[in-house]
Amino acid sequence: MQIVNLSKLLKNFSSGWVAITSDYKKVVTSGKTLKEVTEKVKKQNRDDIVLIPAAKNYRGFITSTS
Repeated sequence: MQIVNLSKLLKNFSSGWVAITSDYKKVVTSGKTLKEVTEKVKKQNRDDIVLIPAAKNYRGFITSTS
C-alpha cells in the first residue's frame, strides 16, 4: 500500500467536503456539504473521484490506493 500525503493537496480546504481524483493528484470540486459535492461531481459525469471531509489537520486520516 502506498502512503498518500493529502496535506499539500488539501491545504486550502478546512471545512466541508472535497472531491479529488482517485489518483490523489487533483481537486475536482469542493463544497459545504457532502450532498453539494456529490451533485457537482454528477454534473461533471465523473466516476474517478474520492470524497474526503475537509479538515484543518489530516494527521491520522487514513486512505489507501488500490
